[in-house]
Amino acid sequence: MIPCGTWETGEEIHITYKIEQRDLYDKKDPQCIYEQFPRQVGINTGNFVEMVAKKYFEELGYSVEIYYYLVRNKNKREMMPGFQKIMSIFGESKVRSLISIAESEFRSKGKRIASGDPDLFVHNTKKKDYFFVEVKEDDKITKNQMTLFPLIQKHLCPVYVARVSVHQ
Repeated sequence: MIPCGTWETGEEIHITYKIEQRDLYDKKDPQCIYEQFPRQVGINTGNFVEMVAKKYFEELGYSVEIYYYLVRNKNKREMMPGFQKIMSIFGESKVRSLISIAESEFRSKGKRIASGDPDLFVHNTKKKDYFFVEVKEDDKITKNQMTLFPLIQKHLCPVYVARVSVHQ
């Protein structure tokens, strides 16, 4: 269990990294302690802070899904192992219900599609501990995330914010 308030409380999970690790990551140097993000194209170029957070939660005994779509990109999400893991944990009907509710909510706000998926899905099935994590470095929660996160919390599980920064 994470000893922190969820995203709406303003509390954040603080995770730090050594500055030299970012340089090693950017150079794809095998000495970097963080694994590379599996798909580095488009908006997924780099993803260093997400990989730092992934390692943090794995060291706490969790499994981490880093590459999945929850409500966006209907055509791709169905084939993603991370999405399949989420469905296996919560059940297909519950996940599909969340997607439908999110799509309706976004349409009511004038949006064509739902978006704002959190960066990580973190789980420990033995402890029945599941949550999503939005990883931030210098930015804040977006308007789309402010719409989606309460729906995730109501229908699936908590959403936390992890703030990743250089270790001082």
